[in-house]
Amino acid sequence: MSNTPDSSATPPGGPRVLFFGMEGIFSALPLQALLQAGIPVCALVVPAPPTPPTPSGRVQIPSRPPQRRLLAPAQQRSARPLLPVVNSALTASPVALALGAGLPVWEVARLSVEETRATLAAYQPDLLCIACFPRRLPSSLLTLPRLGAVNLHPSLLPALRGPEPLFWVFREGLSETGVSVHLVEERLDTGPIVAQERISVPDGITYAELERRCAERGGQLLVRAVQAIAQGTAAYLPQDDQLGSYRPAPSPEDLQVPALEWKARHVYNFIRGVASWAGPLPVLDQNEVLLAHDALHWWDPHEGRPFAPPPTPLPTTERLLRCGSGFVHLLLAATEATSLSPDRR
Repeated sequence: MSNTPDSSATPPGGPRVLFFGMEGIFSALPLQALLQAGIPVCALVVPAPPTPPTPSGRVQIPSRPPQRRLLAPAQQRSARPLLPVVNSALTASPVALALGAGLPVWEVARLSVEETRATLAAYQPDLLCIACFPRRLPSSLLTLPRLGAVNLHPSLLPALRGPEPLFWVFREGLSETGVSVHLVEERLDTGPIVAQERISVPDGITYAELERRCAERGGQLLVRAVQAIAQGTAAYLPQDDQLGSYRPAPSPEDLQVPALEWKARHVYNFIRGVASWAGPLPVLDQNEVLLAHDALHWWDPHEGRPFAPPPTPLPTTERLLRCGSGFVHLLLAATEATSLSPDRR
């Protein structure tokens, strides 16, 4: 694919966009932004749910067609396939949005087959827009549009490439992240950057709040990028791989909070951000493991917040946690703590 798409034949009203996404706000708000900007979206493509395994544990060979057209939103769709979403009320449905706008919606099980390619090619898209689509697109689809394909990624690329960058913002204790629109190439999240915007990460923000902020800002950024590509005014900034970082899907170990290794501010922000998304988090506290449902406050004299303990005895569902520097006031998910085995102390 060329790094400088040809915009010479853009139709009136803007490029015809084929949008790839999935259930969740990071697909819904960018799609909504495109529609509100008057950019012609010809169809929405979402992934088919995985085929359940047989009782023996073997994965069934799909008997369904490579794709099917949806006439109504599916009743049960995972908004986040890697870890469970506890507060699903904050999610949004791009499927319901597209159907409400009169757009065709295709649920695709097999991306590489000719039937899928022919179905999507019939829309004659000028550009593919991707926002939180959980599967890589084959070259047979990426080469369909003359303007190529762009992806909206919730990080300041080339930093935090990979499937769950917002988790790693909290895990690494970052005070800033961002959104990037980049051209799609063979390697994941590595194509030239078309547009990028920084977003602050304030103390105490939850995963859902940060994702919404990124989705809102990212939707507007995507609109500007699409318009610039269509007008031939887009600037393409190659990513510097020496500054790049890739982060995988979080493992169970990544959800653990090493309280004695982190400063209080880091512990507080990680629990505030991630517990509402992934459920209660195991906090490693000297000789026990606490299950943290939320973090209520933090103190650290090294950061100008001297320790001021609560004036009354804490209920059994709360705990003051000593950190590598400072303290955090925890709200526990369970009253019982688990002893650490000797090899984890």
